[in-house]
Amino acid sequence: EVVAFDTKTHQVIGAVRVGERPWGVAISPDGHVLYTANGPSNDVSVVDARALKVLKTIQVGQRPWGVAVATTPMQ
Repeated sequence: EVVAFDTKTHQVIGAVRVGERPWGVAISPDGHVLYTANGPSNDVSVVDARALKVLKTIQVGQRPWGVAVATTPMQ
């Protein structure tokens, strides 16, 4: 589960269930999309960070440990 906090009050403002035991988390430069590498479930979750909703789950192989977000298009 990924939990969102209000940084001023430190209160939980929402949560979203992603794959099993997210080990790595990255966020897009604009802050709108969150990615989690879910080790035991062998997938990556793509999450709308504002709505706290999983947009897509991508199967990636065995035990992903992390994710990275490129700020420029890859060639």
